[in-house]
Amino acid sequence: MNKHILLRCTAICILATTLYTACKKDSIPTPGNLSVNPATALPETFITITGSDMQDIVSIKFDTTTASFSSVFNTSSAIFTNVPANAKYGPQQITIQNRDGRMAAVNFSVLQPAPVINSFTPGNVPIGDTVTITGSMFTNISGVYIGNVKAIIVDSSSRTRLKIKVPTGAASGLLSIVTWGGTTYSTGAITIGERAYLISDFDGGGLAADGNSWYAYGDMDSKTVTNANPDPKSGNFLKTICKQPATTSYAGVSTFALSTANQTFGMTSATAVTTLKFDINNNGKTATMLQVIVQETTTDNNSTNFAVSIPVNGTGWNTISIPLTTMFNNYGGGTLTPNPANITKVKFHFQNYNLNPMEADIDNVRFAY
Repeated sequence: MNKHILLRCTAICILATTLYTACKKDSIPTPGNLSVNPATALPETFITITGSDMQDIVSIKFDTTTASFSSVFNTSSAIFTNVPANAKYGPQQITIQNRDGRMAAVNFSVLQPAPVINSFTPGNVPIGDTVTITGSMFTNISGVYIGNVKAIIVDSSSRTRLKIKVPTGAASGLLSIVTWGGTTYSTGAITIGERAYLISDFDGGGLAADGNSWYAYGDMDSKTVTNANPDPKSGNFLKTICKQPATTSYAGVSTFALSTANQTFGMTSATAVTTLKFDINNNGKTATMLQVIVQETTTDNNSTNFAVSIPVNGTGWNTISIPLTTMFNNYGGGTLTPNPANITKVKFHFQNYNLNPMEADIDNVRFAY
């Protein structure tokens, strides 16, 4: 009887020892001696983490952001992963964890990409007004500038949209945003000193933003968007040249009709838009004469075209301001003035161009109020 008990005890001890040894063999050591290459990188960059005892890794985190990886390509001495697209910028730790919950960490720094400015609105503003800038990587901002004057940041809660207030002392110039990732500049200048509804700056701003939003008709020799001959006022401009001698009785350029019947620019009569403004250069053709027209509704007839004629005989770039109260229907021959809420087109007609060579280089078309 005692012999049987002894045998059973011996068997139990052997089984326990075997199980303990088996469990001990299955235990995964803590990873160690970690290093990472490269030690700094932009989001979505491929990196390699090396070290020892790195088998059976189930989690990789950049600070608190989980990274994706494939265990198929990992070994006990190397893990391959990408910096997460939404990782926190700046110095931090990469933490790896195996299936036993054992963790190890290595220092790393996520580089912030430079910001990008896609657009800003409005393009013409007075001191104290708010400007909305859209783009990407608007984070860790150290400053926003108009020219070399630092603007007041009103709202920087979004990575893609930023609001600033135009400060005292600001002058027309490029917008710039300074972040950890670098500095970026707007492609076009913002105009300081007036509040305006932009029709076109020919750099992508405004309702009729570029040359494709305008068409030429009649005796037009060419209509091109350029930034040379003459030097630009700011960025690109619309270069228009009429034929000589004339073959028809009219020549000009106009914004296209909008997409639906009687669709207007979106202004209201209560907006107090009072002046049509634009920058113009005759490029040495001092005999240039223009009839400036705004059209109400999409029906093109005498009663819906309000006009005034102006000489363009100055040198260099000049800003023309035409109060809407000086523009009359019947192409200038009537008695009615336009209602801003009904305006659908802006047009520039050459006059008496059969007698003299004419050119109109046009930029920054806007309604100022």
